Amino acid sequence: MNETAQPEKRKRGEVVDAAVFVERLKSLMADKGLSSAELADRADLARSALTQFFGGERKPSADALVKLANVLDSSTDYLLGRRDSTDVAALLQNDKIMELISLFSELSVADQERVLEMIRLMKGTAGASQE
Repeated sequence: MNETAQPEKRKRGEVVDAAVFVERLKSLMADKGLSSAELADRADLARSALTQFFGGERKPSADALVKLANVLDSSTDYLLGRRDSTDVAALLQNDKIMELISLFSELSVADQERVLEMIRLMKGTAGASQE
């Protein structure tokens, strides 16, 4: 019998690599300074569900995955190991985004609100004009 270790195959349709998911979940929690209890509360999940995720006893549902990603300011693809960076990290690589952040942060709170409203209006009319 051959004793060489074979990589564990994922079952068909299985998208969660439990080890990557747990590692990334813990890393993002540490970055945000969240305990598992705080994360569970903010994501509106049972604390026992997180314990089961960490122990590899259970995989997150799509709903739980989205809730966790939202609380951790991440993407579901990053949590699942399908991307190597969070959406925020990817955005910060864009020069235009960085310029917008820099300029926006120099504005007063009132002006920031006006800019946001203008962007919302532009986004709403952009879709209508392309139809």
